[in-house]
This record gives sequence, structure tokens and C-alpha cells, in this order.
Amino acid sequence: MARDRRFDAVEEMADRAKDLADDASEMARDTYASARDRLEDLGEEVGERYERLSDDVRRTASKAAEAARRRYRETAEAVKSGYRKVKKDMDGLVDDTTSYIKDNPGKSVLIAAGVGFVLGFLLTRRRRHDD
Repeated sequence: MARDRRFDAVEEMADRAKDLADDASEMARDTYASARDRLEDLGEEVGERYERLSDDVRRTASKAAEAARRRYRETAEAVKSGYRKVKKDMDGLVDDTTSYIKDNPGKSVLIAAGVGFVLGFLLTRRRRHDD
């Protein structure tokens, strides 16, 4: 009889151990499922944040590119406008010079000779100074 009680006690302990093992196994499965779900949620959140950030970067890059294109067009137009103005002024200067030379040929030759003499004097003086 004592043996039966011991056997019953061992059997009861084995049942408890089995129940505890089943509970631990179920708890492990629940913990694993919960961790997997949290990890999936975190993955989705990271993906969404990446998409938002990526969209923000694309928008910012697009705005910067558009601003650069606009600035380039403005600068190109300003350069073209400046060129046209200088060309017009130079054309006017050439026309004025041509008219002056036609109206005053003697004076023009004397002025050209004087400018040539001064330039020649300065250049030869500079050469002597450099040597």
C-alpha cells in the first residue's frame, strides 16, 4: 500500500511536470507569436517611415533641382541681356568711331600715330626694364 501511494505520488508529480511542461510550451509559443507580431509591426513601421523619408528626400531634391534650373535660366537670360547691351554699345562705338574717322581723317591719323608711339615707347621701356 505504501508502494501504491508512492506510485500514485510519482504519477501525480509526473502529471504536474507534464502540465508544467505543457504550460511552459504554450507560454513559449505565445511569447514567440507575440514577439513575431511585434517584429512584423516594427518592420511595417520602419518600412512606412522609410517611404515617408524617401518621399521627403525626393520632394526636396526635386525642389532643389527646380530652383537650380530656374536660377540657371535667370542667369543665362541676364548674361544674354548683358551681351546684347554690350554688343549694342560696341556697335554704337564702332559707328561713332567710323563716322569720326570719315569726318576727320587727318586728325585720326595723327591720333593713331600718337597712340602707336606711346605704346611703342612703353613696350620698349618695359623690355629694357625686364632685362
